[in-house]
Amino acid sequence: MSRRNFLPWLFTIIFCLFGLSLLLIVLLPFGTMKTLLNVLSRDGNLSLLRIDNAVVFRFLIGAFGLSLLGLAYLTGKHLWEMVIRFIRQMWRDFRKFFSFSNISRSEKGYLVSLSVVTILAGINRLALMESPMLHDEAYTVVTYADSFFHALTDYSMPNNHVFHTLLVNLSVRAFGLAPWSARLPAFLAGVLVIPGVYFLAKQIYDPWTGLFASVLVAFSPSLISYSTSARGYTLVALFTLVIIILGIYVRKEKNLVAWGLIAIFSALGLYTVPVMLFPFGMLFVWLFLENLAASPAPYSSKWEFIRYWLIGGFLTAFLTILLYAPVLIYTGPQKLFANGFVAPLTWADLPDTWHARLIDTWAEWTHGVPLAITIMLLAGWVSSLIFHRKLANIRVPLQLAALLWITFLLIAQRSNAWAKVWVFLLPLMLIWSAAGIIGLMRNVHLKFLYGLSLASILTAVVLFVGGLSTLRLIPEIHGLWSQRGDVENAVLFFKNSISDTDLIVVDWPDDASVWFYSLEYNLSNNHFDKRIPFTRAWVLVNPPDGQSIDSVLADRGPDSPALDLASIKLIHEIGTRHIYQCPVK
Repeated sequence: MSRRNFLPWLFTIIFCLFGLSLLLIVLLPFGTMKTLLNVLSRDGNLSLLRIDNAVVFRFLIGAFGLSLLGLAYLTGKHLWEMVIRFIRQMWRDFRKFFSFSNISRSEKGYLVSLSVVTILAGINRLALMESPMLHDEAYTVVTYADSFFHALTDYSMPNNHVFHTLLVNLSVRAFGLAPWSARLPAFLAGVLVIPGVYFLAKQIYDPWTGLFASVLVAFSPSLISYSTSARGYTLVALFTLVIIILGIYVRKEKNLVAWGLIAIFSALGLYTVPVMLFPFGMLFVWLFLENLAASPAPYSSKWEFIRYWLIGGFLTAFLTILLYAPVLIYTGPQKLFANGFVAPLTWADLPDTWHARLIDTWAEWTHGVPLAITIMLLAGWVSSLIFHRKLANIRVPLQLAALLWITFLLIAQRSNAWAKVWVFLLPLMLIWSAAGIIGLMRNVHLKFLYGLSLASILTAVVLFVGGLSTLRLIPEIHGLWSQRGDVENAVLFFKNSISDTDLIVVDWPDDASVWFYSLEYNLSNNHFDKRIPFTRAWVLVNPPDGQSIDSVLADRGPDSPALDLASIKLIHEIGTRHIYQCPVK
């Protein structure tokens, strides 16, 4: 045998042996597997491997073993030419994919308008970047974003939107701890949602619908609020728009790069918040239905499209598990898949809970929106569904896929779907509303106004009103950033009033906000540790939240015998917050 033929067979045997060995380890009982893997640890005990996370190690080792067997097969069969052809195809698809994004001359006017809308949206969101930190976002920053390790591995509570938390950590490291730096990733994602809405609506409908929808999203009070909260929901909304844009593209073009990007952005969305399963499933249901309803072109058959569809779904699942591997290893699968905070509701509780959540979501979406505009948007949404065939460039309404998948998943999971779960859906709802409104107006032209369409006039009016309110807001931004909330002022009072041996007692929901501002103003964490001896306790009470000095001390205070309860006195009032002082006996 020549050396040229010998080397491929040698590598085939090596890859095969190692691959089979890894698969054998996966099949061993836990005790035997742990004994073998203990050699990977310096002290001879791989403490990371536990009975509760063994399935994660089995998955990762098994996946690596199968990869080695795949390499053995390719090497033994001399199929590397197929790999080279695949890489060349990826390069061709890469070039073709980015050529589709070329901008035509006729669209430049829309893009200029879109730039204006995006800038106005950014200003509206910028004004709220220093508003008081709320509990969930503050808890995320102080508990998980304090280090890369905590962000990657700690999923003790679903507050850790892992990918978003990593971005918050980078932002705070780069710019220092402040509300605006903690909120920067959510802010940027919230602003990028505006062009995302335009490009998606343009693909499904037309540029006028895209522009009008982007204006609606830019000035939506609910989306402005989520764009200025250090949580991962605007990232999920952005990834939702991206994967749907890519999904519509792969129905028109057979492109490996686009399918790969769908898997990557879907996995990143799931890595941010698992509620990304709603838009991911919605897209794949729509792709399946659209494949049934439409011509298979450019695919050779409907079955070829299904193969791409299945591979895209499996790749997403694989990437998601790979991203969550540190969480699964350190925290364990139980916290991720069966966390008490996201436990399924009982069948008896479903109707009342879902009814309450529906009302909460509607109230959040319509808060600050005049009733007349709400009615107009609702009518537009209905019209977009009724006249879908005339308005849209796709056969199957995306609304139908959303209804089918969301209903199925809600019933299957029995989810307690809070209003924040549906942030990803609001931009889509506004696209559908814009489609119904603009679709009925775009062909109506007014001769006395130089033939302008009603669609362009309505878009210009809404943009003008929104732009005018934004311009009025600009001089106020400095003042808004200078204002301090009650909790921040309370922390500043503590900083100037307490000694090194004093204890601070604070209850939910102010606790996380107090911790955040204490970090910002360099107030030691020791002041919150009841295990350290202290001379006085300072108690923060917020009566509108139903708190009293007794309730706060009972929930979060030290043991009562340590305190001189008879000597408690009110020291200071800041807004609705009361600060009490209590000496020790």
